[in-house]
Amino acid sequence: MAQQVRKKFNFLGKVELLKVFYGVIVLLAALLAACRETEQAPTAAPVMTIPDSTVGTAVPPDPETMSAANTPIVIPTDTAVPPTPTPSEPLAARVNGQPVYLAAYEKELARYEQAANQLGTAPEGGYRAVVLNALIEQALIEQAAAAQGIIVTPEQVAQEIESLRAEGNFDEWLAANLYTIEEFQEAVRHGLLAEQMIAIATAQVPQTAEQVHTRYIHVNDSNQANELLSRAQGGDDFAFLADQFSLQPGNGGDMGWFARGALTIPELEGPAFALQNPGDLTAVLPITGSDGITTYYILQLVEREAARPLTTDMRAQLLQAALADWLAGLWENATIEQLVDTGS
Repeated sequence: MAQQVRKKFNFLGKVELLKVFYGVIVLLAALLAACRETEQAPTAAPVMTIPDSTVGTAVPPDPETMSAANTPIVIPTDTAVPPTPTPSEPLAARVNGQPVYLAAYEKELARYEQAANQLGTAPEGGYRAVVLNALIEQALIEQAAAAQGIIVTPEQVAQEIESLRAEGNFDEWLAANLYTIEEFQEAVRHGLLAEQMIAIATAQVPQTAEQVHTRYIHVNDSNQANELLSRAQGGDDFAFLADQFSLQPGNGGDMGWFARGALTIPELEGPAFALQNPGDLTAVLPITGSDGITTYYILQLVEREAARPLTTDMRAQLLQAALADWLAGLWENATIEQLVDTGS
């Protein structure tokens, strides 16, 4: 089966701090864009690491940390942060009245452009909006943390920095990545704060879930789909039909196990979970993609379990979805003024 890959959020971990300082700025904006991508394969999506500029290998969330962080999320309102007097320093945006300074925005643009140059590529189109949105999201996370009474102490920041200094070449790294020590301390502080808020936002994602194991047939002609459904209902082997006629032949159309929220084509989820007995078939399911083209699916239930352990990749995908929903809530409840032209 042709696998479609969705990007996953790269959860912040202490061992990633050296790589994350620039990525902490652009990471969360990139996540929302990734979560809105439309996919056309019905499989439970495997997970890969977002490059998020200079962020490195994904670090899975610590289950002990997740289970310990069960505090309900409080979404900040316009009153979560006291009104800020209009500053004389030029602004790039205001987030619930909190300033995002133009100088900070321009510094992050320079880091983004430098990272692209170091990789030998030109910055991707729309990167100015990505950087500004990430700075806005950083402010939203800070406000949400304040509403929860969550802080990061100077001692915690100093401890992290000392551990990084011990790895060597620290001052050279700062200079090469356009950081002053004060800017670096702030990046570390925000990284630690974001780590705590991510743990809270995703704490309710379970270790097990109701799951189904299905096969699928996928064709681009409705008449052919109805004919194949009739053949399957008449006793023809479903896996054989999938291999012979599907647009993505192979493996008998096996989709494997998946939980709710794990399919790359969410319209197939309801029909899949409505199947009760092994061998049950859906009707022909027309699905229209983002390109406006309609194709046709048939699903067959192989087996189901009420509480099956989630795979690492599947749980990571559900963690990503929970985090994206939380971030979307922050945006929806915020008053945001963009004060610079990002060209998008």
